[in-house]
Order: sequence, then structure tokens, then C-alpha cells
Amino acid sequence: MAALALVGVVMTGCTNDDNIIDEPQQPAKNVVTLTTTVSLDGGAQTRALTAGGVKTFAVGEQIALVYKNTSDETVKAVSTALTASDIASGGKSATFTFELADPDRTKNVTYIYPAVMAKADGTVNYDALATQNGTLATLSSTLDLATYSAAWNAGSLPAATLENQLAILALTLKNSTGSSDITSTITGLTLSDGTRTYNVNRSAVAGPIYVAIYPTADATITVTATDGTKNYTKTLTGKTYTASNGYPVSWRMTAAYTLAESTVGMIVGTDGKAYAAADKDNLPSGVTAAGMVAYKNGSNGLVIALADEANTMNWSTATGASGAAAHTPVVTGGTWKLPSKAEWNQMFGDDADTDIANYFNLNFYISTAGGTDLQDGYYWSSTETEDGFAFVELDLGSAYWRNDDDPDDDYRVRACLAF
Repeated sequence: MAALALVGVVMTGCTNDDNIIDEPQQPAKNVVTLTTTVSLDGGAQTRALTAGGVKTFAVGEQIALVYKNTSDETVKAVSTALTASDIASGGKSATFTFELADPDRTKNVTYIYPAVMAKADGTVNYDALATQNGTLATLSSTLDLATYSAAWNAGSLPAATLENQLAILALTLKNSTGSSDITSTITGLTLSDGTRTYNVNRSAVAGPIYVAIYPTADATITVTATDGTKNYTKTLTGKTYTASNGYPVSWRMTAAYTLAESTVGMIVGTDGKAYAAADKDNLPSGVTAAGMVAYKNGSNGLVIALADEANTMNWSTATGASGAAAHTPVVTGGTWKLPSKAEWNQMFGDDADTDIANYFNLNFYISTAGGTDLQDGYYWSSTETEDGFAFVELDLGSAYWRNDDDPDDDYRVRACLAF
């Protein structure tokens, strides 16, 4: 990969204005040889592109030159690919050859290196950053953008110092406690700064994971990763990554599960994902704990809200739109409701529709998830029977089912949602 300082020398042919004929002519082409000399200790450009700290030209590499022709059109010229004979000084210098058609030497030129980072219209191809493979080799050969713009120098291409335009992240990922390195298991990673998104698809190999990004200033960075089974999330705030710098970073990632993958006792966030109760203080930015997985059967189950409704309600209100269904916070993809008698029993851990169940275990999970325990007293269910409206009486760990023939009685309400 080429490095930092670029010196240009131009050799141009001459045209003879006396040789004018009436037949239409193709624009004259000038063959320009550009020689670049690489320096690794110039100014702020100190980032190396290889693990060993060496930044050199390589066989097959090309550089793009963007210029204006005499018709004021923007033209992109790509050099011929470097051969071994083009490279000298251990890769510290190389000779690039271009063909330029009628260049206007009164206008600036721009160098874009490597050439694959230049679009056909001569603009920088930042879109190429959207999909990466996480390897330093690919990043350094195809994505590590360096540019420079200047005026022609007395008819010759200007001497220049290439300026790196991107920041490079070398990512090491760990679990939420930092006790385990998960980098080698990750097969997919997405990083977003709110403006640009970078997707990394890779084989599960040892890290770090290299990502080239557009520079950021005081940005909120969201990261998601997957090992094909578990998903991980991370939100970072106030992050500044400047051009021409590399950042070896180690991030602790919180494992996020779909509800179908969850287990009893997991926290359910407002994003509709499930998280280990131990991660209740490490949820992604903007995600609030809303419930807890209280029952699971295969890929389906029930989530109980982490708190009662603020006020007691009669049965009609509790089962209506302003009752349990209006519980907040809202969970993406979920609908809060008042539990039926059968659903209460499932959450108590008693699938059989018996008269007595135990709710101490349920309270243990709720409190571990950071919620408020069910209280001794009466809670409505949504079940209406021949004998009245079913409610559960909680008393010292036991749950007793009762029927009330007066739906106007006010009892406590705890919402749930099914998945």
C-alpha cells in the first residue's frame, strides 16, 4: 500500500499549430509519467497500513488522477498497474504512467489513491466503505484512501503530499463483563455513526477486525455483531475518530436475543430483544428494560411487565384500551394485555389450571431483572367464568384463584405480552 508523500514529474509532448487540416481530429493525448516518492515520517501522517508498520507500493496497484480537459470536462485517468520494475527503494517509490487527453493546465488536479476509491465522475467512492471484510490486507489494498489536490506546476503535474482521509478501527470484542474475547466468533458486524453505516462480513477467525470509517466528531456509534447464533450490541457516545489515525479499541458487547431464543428470567427491552438479567445496566443506548420473560414453551412464551399499573382498576377498565393494553414503556413488536387465568398460571410456573400456585419464584426473577415484586393482594385476570370474573389472591407466596361477580371492584393490574 502506498504511503504518504507524493512527488510528481511530468513529461508532455508538443503540438504544432501550423499543421492544421480541415478533417475532424481526435483530441491529442499527452503521455504523462508520474514518479512518486514515499516518506513515512512526514507531519501527522503516521498511521501504518500493515501490522509491521510498513507502508509501501505493491505490484498491481494503481492511482487515479482527476483533471479538467480543455472543454472544462472532469476526466478521471487511471494509471497502468504497477509492475515490479516500476517499484524502487524497497517499495518506497514507484513510477505511475497515465494518458491524459487535452488537460487544462490552468485547473487543479486531484490524486486519489488507490484508484478503486475514485468514481467514474472523479469523486471519491465513499460508498465502497459500506461493505468490508474486516481484514487489514483488503483494507490496505482497496480502501485506505489518500488524496491531494493542487494546481499544475508550470505545465507539469504538481508535487504533492498524499493525505489520508479515513480513520482505521482495529476492533477487539469481548462479552459484557470483559471476561471472554468473542472476536474470533464474529461473522457479521455493523457499525453506524447515524450518517454512514459500515457492514463487515467475515469468516470466524482471530481478530482484530479492521474497519475503515469516515472521520467522526463527538458521534454516537452503534455497533451490532453476530456469531450466527447470538447477537451483540454496543452504543458509544461522544466518539471522535480523526483522519490518518488508527484506533486499537476493545469494546464490551451486550448479547441480545430474539424472544424466540430467550429463556425465563431474561430482561425484555423496549427494542423487543431479550438480554441477560446481569446485563440490565448494560443495555444499548435508548433501550429501556420493559419486562421479563416469565414463561417459555418452545419458541413462544409470555413477558410480564416489570411493574404494576399505577392505580387499581375495575375489570372493564383493566381489560379495556386504557388498562393493561396501555402499559408503558411500549415494546417493539409486542402488545401489552391483561393476563388470562391460564397465562397467570403459566407465569407462576403451574401450567395446570389448579386453584393454588406459587409466585415466589416469579418474584425472584422479577426482582433480579430490576422490576417490582408482585404484592400480596388481588390481581385481575382477563378470564370471565360462569361464576364471575377471575382474579388471583396473592398471600405469603401462594396464589389462590377467586371469582368476583362485581366487575366494578378495583384490583391491581400487571400487564403481560405474548410472543
